[in-house]
Amino acid sequence: MNKHFSLALRLLLVGGCMTYALWGVDLAGLGRALAAFRPVPVALYLLGVPAMTIVPGLRLRFLMSGSIRPLTGLWACLIGLALNNVLPARLGEMAKALYLRRESGASLGKAFEAVFWERFFDLNALLVLGVAVAALLGQGLVLYPLLALVGGVWCFLGLLRVRPGAAHALLRLVPFARLRLFAAEMLGLLQASLRPRFLCALGLWTLAAWSAYLALYALGLCFMAGLPWSWPMVLTVFAVATLGFAVPGAPGGMGVYEASMVLALGWFGVDRDRAFAVALAMHLLQYLPVTALGLWRVAASGMTLRELRAGAAAG
Repeated sequence: MNKHFSLALRLLLVGGCMTYALWGVDLAGLGRALAAFRPVPVALYLLGVPAMTIVPGLRLRFLMSGSIRPLTGLWACLIGLALNNVLPARLGEMAKALYLRRESGASLGKAFEAVFWERFFDLNALLVLGVAVAALLGQGLVLYPLLALVGGVWCFLGLLRVRPGAAHALLRLVPFARLRLFAAEMLGLLQASLRPRFLCALGLWTLAAWSAYLALYALGLCFMAGLPWSWPMVLTVFAVATLGFAVPGAPGGMGVYEASMVLALGWFGVDRDRAFAVALAMHLLQYLPVTALGLWRVAASGMTLRELRAGAAAG
């Protein structure tokens, strides 16, 4: 019953977002806007999409203490993105952890710790970017749920650092012995990583990764789509579109991404025909190469859906 209710809510969200994105769009105007994209900028943007995973891949190598090759980190990022594009429930993160465990020989707990730090610092970066954009434009971005989530995790990590015994005592609330063992391993790994040097280094890696993401959006908006150069516009569109991706909806952010882009571009006077064309082109060109490369790597590695489910049960 809960599963069907969740699915219905997601479908309503996607339907509502697509309705908003398409509202008032003239199909002839949309066609002209799409036809205005030039082949060379489109090709460069298409190549830039997988290239922007190089820095996040190196960040994963740092989080795995150098136990994987740089290329392995890149493939792990592409696998995670690809499976999140085609499967529900963020199974891409599970696949990323399993792939890191396979390639490094580390424990599943260590691989999950790397994915946790990666995702958590990305949430911190998104929160900082959202606050900056809201202050810059005076727009009321809905950041309170994200602030509560990030703040709650930092409070728990602070408890783990200052009063580790109290944090580990919470393991008694975990219902199953196998899950308690896994949670205990995770807490031990997180506790060992709570050092200023590690956190500062991870912050710098995250800054570099998000700079690569931002550069990709600048390339897409100002070079491929031909919009006038504007740092506030690039920052705002990037922040709002990324917030849209964070909302639970259809795999790949279908509908939510388009609505977010149309909303943000509208703040800068871009008409709805052109805004929807830009959103559609950028989403499609982000989706196709990442999904194709990631799924190819999943097939080449021999990873199966059964293994993903087994990993989910173990973790």
